[in-house]
Amino acid sequence: MELDVAILGAGAAGMMAAVACGERSGGTLKIAIFEKNERPGIKVLVCGGGRCNFTNAGPVEFLIEQFGRNGRFLTPALRHLDNDGLRDFFKKLGVPSHVETRGGVGGKVYPDSNQAKSVVDALVRRMREVGVEVFCGAGSAVKGVKRRETNDERRKGEGFEIETVDGRVFAARAVVLAVGGMSYQRMGTVGDGYRIAESLGHRVVTPRPAIVGLLVAEEWAKELKGLAVRDVEVRIVVEGEIPRLATGKPTPSVGDMLFTHFGLSGPAVLNGSEVAAELLEKLGKVGLKIDFARHVSHEEAHGILRGWQQHSEFAKKRLRTMLAWGRGEEKIITSTSPDMTAVEGEEVRKGLSLPVRLAEMVCTVEGIDGDQACATLTGGQMHKLVERIKGCRFAVTGTRGFKEAMVTAGGVKLSEVDPKTMASKMVPGLYLTGEVLDLTGPSGGYNLQLAFSTGHLAGCAVAEKMTETSHK
Repeated sequence: MELDVAILGAGAAGMMAAVACGERSGGTLKIAIFEKNERPGIKVLVCGGGRCNFTNAGPVEFLIEQFGRNGRFLTPALRHLDNDGLRDFFKKLGVPSHVETRGGVGGKVYPDSNQAKSVVDALVRRMREVGVEVFCGAGSAVKGVKRRETNDERRKGEGFEIETVDGRVFAARAVVLAVGGMSYQRMGTVGDGYRIAESLGHRVVTPRPAIVGLLVAEEWAKELKGLAVRDVEVRIVVEGEIPRLATGKPTPSVGDMLFTHFGLSGPAVLNGSEVAAELLEKLGKVGLKIDFARHVSHEEAHGILRGWQQHSEFAKKRLRTMLAWGRGEEKIITSTSPDMTAVEGEEVRKGLSLPVRLAEMVCTVEGIDGDQACATLTGGQMHKLVERIKGCRFAVTGTRGFKEAMVTAGGVKLSEVDPKTMASKMVPGLYLTGEVLDLTGPSGGYNLQLAFSTGHLAGCAVAEKMTETSHK
């Protein structure tokens, strides 16, 4: 079967590339998309806990910063289709959206339906409207891609031969590689994109799991499994100097966290997991320091404890009662899927107000009787409590791996890709998009914006290139 454009992978980047290519070419190109799953957009369907926070509302410069050292590569793609443009795109497809802001810059953007299915359905519908042929199912998985020889002098060195698992062979003038990374492997993303890129001559930065739960040595943390804690600060700590990292210099991560049966998860932990994993590979040891009361300083925390000790209204109250003062029913999360670990609904508490189970555990770990009256607190006990609450340390022993990672760090070297078109600098007619590239952002809609922006840019670029050569 002869194609003008073959798009490999029907995830966010692939579907967007197909739509953009079809729209930009005005139906003059024969376009097909190949997906190993039974339907397109399987991974998109689980994003944001099934609600699909498909972008973030922050300024473009802020979005670029979220991708660390490699973020500048994204400038042309985000100028081509920024977050406002993406929201307009989906609105025109019948998927209006809204922003949910919880502190900081920007905010997560969700479809008004609060269902990822509405995003996927809109893209699939639009693909079919612009004439894209969709091949899905295990047999449609791409087994291999190779360059095709041609005797046509106008197209010398142009074209590919694509073989699917079920033995079909397709010829295509251009290929958009949008297969994805190695995360969420139960959904079929097992690194096929890297294998195909390498077979065509590209170099790949070693893939690593990112936005993934961390295993910790402290057994007491696992006893708190299911406990969600709002608005903490997580710092990555190591002994000695931090080596140069592909992921860039570690910075504190602020947000919600979750205690699990294996260790720690939730956005504040997940967003630093890529750096923690790389440091673990390089140094063998890495730690986390978590501030459970980031809105008060050490001095203010000591002042609060002294106030409890000395004030007649609080002096007779039990310590564990005061540490959890004002807390209602605790938020318990039973899922450990990274997309389901955000804490919603609970008001952020200032001061030293901890979840009840955490307050009790802090006392236990420090060997302090939680039932003792605040009046009996000693200076040593107050010091221990403040250090534990403001700088609780955990030893990271590993990650949950690609099986549970939301995204993959590493990928095709960016120096081998033209950021203005997503075209390969190594292979004429090849375009690379989304997670197959060496780009990773934190959770919060950034990685879907990356996929949609690079996919749309690639789709437009290949359409323009194909129609240009057709008219020669």
